[in-house]
Amino acid sequence: MDNSEALKAIGQNIKDEKNDEAALQIMDLASRNQDDPMLLLTCCSMLRTVGDEKDYPSVLSVLMSHLPDDPEKRYQVAAGLISLGSLRDAEEALAPLESSDKVLRARAAVQHGLGRHEEALSTLAGMGRLGEVDRVLKVQALGSLGRHDEAIAEAEDLLKMNDYMSGRAYISALVLADRSKDAAKYARSRMKQKDADGYALVAFYSWLNGNSTACGAFSSKALQLSERHIGALETFGYGAVDKGAIWEAKVAAGAINEAEPGNPAVFRILAMCREKEKE
Repeated sequence: MDNSEALKAIGQNIKDEKNDEAALQIMDLASRNQDDPMLLLTCCSMLRTVGDEKDYPSVLSVLMSHLPDDPEKRYQVAAGLISLGSLRDAEEALAPLESSDKVLRARAAVQHGLGRHEEALSTLAGMGRLGEVDRVLKVQALGSLGRHDEAIAEAEDLLKMNDYMSGRAYISALVLADRSKDAAKYARSRMKQKDADGYALVAFYSWLNGNSTACGAFSSKALQLSERHIGALETFGYGAVDKGAIWEAKVAAGAINEAEPGNPAVFRILAMCREKEKE
């Protein structure tokens, strides 16, 4: 069986929730391709998908000993490791790369994820131009440092984008600053636009506020308008886990992975499912 056939068979077993069988196939594929970092990264991703945390470190170790020399491929590996939550390994992969904006963006994400928020802000400041995703990260880092006025001011300026990402950053900044009433007021105002982003933002606020029922209802409403709305699918998944609806959460994770393979939300939802199943 060649690699493409093996990947197809693994994908089918994952779809059929035959995770133990898929894990064995993944390890066999990894053992046959120890000098192929991109395929090893795919194996790491699939191991996380099936919840095989026992074998994940060993495949990751082989990957880290075969990092690509080509800068672009090395960056792709680092970006994949960030999505998988292997931040220290991602930092190692990024270390020798020239400081282009995309590399600085990845480094800042790693630093923030590791709790080094001041470093993240410094790294972002070194970028030539901050895009929306970079400014959202800046909001998150400022909030994590307790610099709430600055975080909210940055988030307010982002609202002119009038999209889900900017609205979510604003709601998060307000909630972190203990201004939940203002966050609720903003979410309700966005809902009046009666679009998928507005309903998804109300769902996100509801989830932050511990209301999984409202979270599910508003996420579903958003998905009726835009069936591949990543934010709505993500929040629906979180709310479903909170309610113990594990199958629904896994469906949401699968839909996200189909729309955006490797999206970090997939692994977060699946990890939450596994923790819930242990209770």
